[in-house]
Amino acid sequence: MAQLSAGPNRTRAAGIALTAGGLLFIARSTLTSSPDPNGIAQLTPLWCLVCGDTGGADIAANLLLFLPVAIGLRLAGVSWRRTVLVSAAVSLSVELLQLVAIPGRDASLSDLLTNTASGAIGATVAPRLPMVLRPTPSQAARLLAGGAILWLAALGVSAWLLSPGVGRGPMRSGWAGATPERDIFFGEVHDVRFDGRPMPRNGPPSDSTATRQRLAAGHFSLEAEVNSGRPVVYSSWIYKLSVGREEITLFQVRRHAGVAVPARGLQLLLHPVTVTLPDGLPAVAGVAVRLEASESAGVVRLRSTYGGATRAIEFGLSPAYGWRLISPFELGIGQGVRWFTALVLALSVLPLAYWAAWASGMARWVPPLAVVAGLSLPSRLAGLPPVHWSEWAGAALGVVAGWALQRGEAYLERRCASLSASEFSSS
Repeated sequence: MAQLSAGPNRTRAAGIALTAGGLLFIARSTLTSSPDPNGIAQLTPLWCLVCGDTGGADIAANLLLFLPVAIGLRLAGVSWRRTVLVSAAVSLSVELLQLVAIPGRDASLSDLLTNTASGAIGATVAPRLPMVLRPTPSQAARLLAGGAILWLAALGVSAWLLSPGVGRGPMRSGWAGATPERDIFFGEVHDVRFDGRPMPRNGPPSDSTATRQRLAAGHFSLEAEVNSGRPVVYSSWIYKLSVGREEITLFQVRRHAGVAVPARGLQLLLHPVTVTLPDGLPAVAGVAVRLEASESAGVVRLRSTYGGATRAIEFGLSPAYGWRLISPFELGIGQGVRWFTALVLALSVLPLAYWAAWASGMARWVPPLAVVAGLSLPSRLAGLPPVHWSEWAGAALGVVAGWALQRGEAYLERRCASLSASEFSSS
């Protein structure tokens, strides 16, 4: 009997652990205060369905947020209906706490609905996990085919979202402190130039048509002369060139300088495409700083000069960087973004290699071929630069890890079967 109950007991224990970890992640993501210098959280309508400038990103993130908890509850033996009800109850509790007790957080009907939907998705997927983890060769072949298609499609969509795009509507140039918005940059802006032309403090550029064409083509250079302000923990904008939603933004986070560049994803209310430069601004106020940002053929450059020293970063956008469009966290500053992107690639490729190993035969080579296609074609078709070597390394690591994980799982399966057979024969 002990042999028969070991499997279900391990599954239940894994489900409890996954549920606990998921709840901790939800608490960390939703119940910590957030800086809100402009009072945006208070202005968010309680009954909105797509809320604010990043409403699309919030919906995508919320649809993922409750998956671990729901899957864990189902593995622990909770029914589908109760899992969905628990997800809804937890989400409602979070929204109420955000409404009355958590500073800087905005509660909304959208969050409640999408979090509950996330729980329903997780509850539906969970019973299929045994087949996903230990598939037959034919099941593994189907999983591999579907997974490879979805992986390539995700990279293609990401490349399209990251490619240059300019919204409709009037164009406006704005310096921090010169617009009706609250001044959240504590320094002073003295001069801003776009492609060498001076930009107004608050109003339309002198040649909006040429500026729009440059932005749509993904080519621009921006220069700003500022006096530094004190570092702040939230994103404080220094300069905006906006068409509807802001298209180019120079900003400060702590001592980091940053630039947000035009991308199609902005039109779907996703997070902006940003590149940050560590120590791009001094630790004290009143220091003269020259900021230079540019983009050409998908390569974003940001330079900062002060105190007789120049700091610079160059970052080539790639389809794998699309995770940033929906991430609720600022994961990685400067080159650290590359390593997180490589990790995301490794984790996304690992299941493909795992299923390919179960399918055996020529299927083993599908993941490497998918990696070559996914890291080459979308970038070329979208006009983005070749991907960084770290992304190739991350994808290769995912392929090797998936193969190795399958071999280990297959060995344990054979080992357990062998032990069970020997105990049965000895009895």
